Amino acid sequence: MVSIALAVVAAFLFAMSAALQQSAARTAALARPGRNRFIAAFELLGTLLRDRIWLAGFAAALSGFAAHVLALRLGSIPTVQAVLVVQLLFALPFAAVRCKSWPLVRDWLGTALVCGGLVALVTQGVPRGEVRPQLLPIAAALAATAIGVLVVVARVVGHRQQTRSALVAIAAGCCFTTTAVAVYLTAANLPHVSWALPCIGVSTIVGGLLVQEAFASGSLPTALTAMTITDPVLSYAAGVTLFAVATTASPAILVFAAALVITGVVLLANSPTLHDESDRSTAPTDAR
Repeated sequence: MVSIALAVVAAFLFAMSAALQQSAARTAALARPGRNRFIAAFELLGTLLRDRIWLAGFAAALSGFAAHVLALRLGSIPTVQAVLVVQLLFALPFAAVRCKSWPLVRDWLGTALVCGGLVALVTQGVPRGEVRPQLLPIAAALAATAIGVLVVVARVVGHRQQTRSALVAIAAGCCFTTTAVAVYLTAANLPHVSWALPCIGVSTIVGGLLVQEAFASGSLPTALTAMTITDPVLSYAAGVTLFAVATTASPAILVFAAALVITGVVLLANSPTLHDESDRSTAPTDAR
């Protein structure tokens, strides 16, 4: 019970962190109309590092990380990770403050379905075993290509703010999955230094920048939902493909989980809650 309580606290702090940082990043981005750049986060970083709201979000993220680590120490990984996805539910009230309107029933239902689907996926267990080294270069190439393609496509559809935010958030999720795999490989090779060690720094930094880009491009529900879905799904897929021994998942539960997530995303796709007041009042050209 203590680990579950700590996981709930971590989920709340992560949602608070995302809300504060998204508010600061979005405000900073909209303060520069007519901008034309590839990645906004590079340009906004100096401003954000001096923003008290963004720094408060960073402090909340650190506190959430500490609670998360302690929860993992006291409980099982599947249980803690499953509880952690409720940050999506916590994020809705935070988004409502910026939107100046309470989330609709469809928002709560859609978010609950997404959470339910992710919980069903995570509780299938964490794939473990010997790493298939011959697949690592292929996986790294696919990850790099996917991130690059997503960022380029996000640039092309820059005038569609929420689409851009979702694409960049998915790219950030790819980075976080890459970080998780690199951490596992590094830990598995201790006390020897692994070639995966520098990958941790690169993927973490790139992922962090992409998160801020996603926050600056659109609303909190769009960015956070895309990232929250992408990370566990890709992590599970990476575990199944990269490890010689994996958990035996139930196909029925995986299909059920996918159905829940897809239904939830469909409900959220055209919801007014995905658009803040700045989206409705800002011309498309200002979103670039």
